[in-house]
Amino acid sequence: MKQGIVRAINATPVWILVVIQSVSLYVSTGLVKDAFSEIEPVYAAWYRVGFLALALLAWRRPWRKSVRSRFPKISTDKKAWLNIVILGLAITVMNTVFYIAVDNMDMGIAVSIEFLGPLTVAVITGKDWHERVGIVIAATGVVLLAGISFASPQSGNFLVGFIAILCSACMWGVYIVAGRKISFTGHSIDYLTVAVTIGWVVQSVFLAVPAVRAVVWPRVGATWSLSAEGALKLVLLLLCASVLGSFLPYVLDQLIMPRLTSGAFSVMQSINPAAAVVVGLAFGEIPTILELVGIVMVIVAVLVTFSGDRYPA
Repeated sequence: MKQGIVRAINATPVWILVVIQSVSLYVSTGLVKDAFSEIEPVYAAWYRVGFLALALLAWRRPWRKSVRSRFPKISTDKKAWLNIVILGLAITVMNTVFYIAVDNMDMGIAVSIEFLGPLTVAVITGKDWHERVGIVIAATGVVLLAGISFASPQSGNFLVGFIAILCSACMWGVYIVAGRKISFTGHSIDYLTVAVTIGWVVQSVFLAVPAVRAVVWPRVGATWSLSAEGALKLVLLLLCASVLGSFLPYVLDQLIMPRLTSGAFSVMQSINPAAAVVVGLAFGEIPTILELVGIVMVIVAVLVTFSGDRYPA
């Protein structure tokens, strides 16, 4: 059954997978923003990464001898392990600072600025005219969306959000580069499992105790989490956000990345600002005409970039 699912995913056009991935990610973000009134964003990020690590560990069980044998030996391949550690830390930091950003600015602004990370990777690694033309169109659309958002900033500490999303952009670029390296190992999900676990362990040193305390004893100003079943509802909401915002997107990434160059993968991610705006409709964010123009430009960039895609498995 597992192989059948993988074959079905490999037979699906990449852009469809990325649309599913983007919608899932930003529905998750919209949902978890409701939890920020009950728990600090950094603590919510700890649960997000933690649930992702636990789900991957339960699925892949990397402690099994058959799985352990797939990993490189530390004594002979330190570079491979360094890449795994970098990937895990990039995922952890990216998720944490992204939550800080969306707590202080509109989701559309955050996603547009965050795209500076993968866009930089695309500019550096793009090799053919599809990617180069797609990069130009995507960049124009993203700048338009970001410019409109900057012109009418939302409530919150915008400077804090801006710094956080720039950090997230950097980590997104690192994630793309490191993630591609493990995607060609033939056992990328197992590598991802160990990487995320390492990142969560490091994160837990700083956040585990206060994050658990924040659920058991909600912060001042909390509302619905103070009810009899409030803690359970909060944990379930964070679990749902982790599945939709991390587990599904990261697993799909490892199946998508081997099919694309780094540049093509990065430009394909340019659909994210458009997806964030569209999903925002469900949360009361109505786009302007100029925002719609930006969305169309991003979609055109995706089509141009992948006009020659043959969907190689």
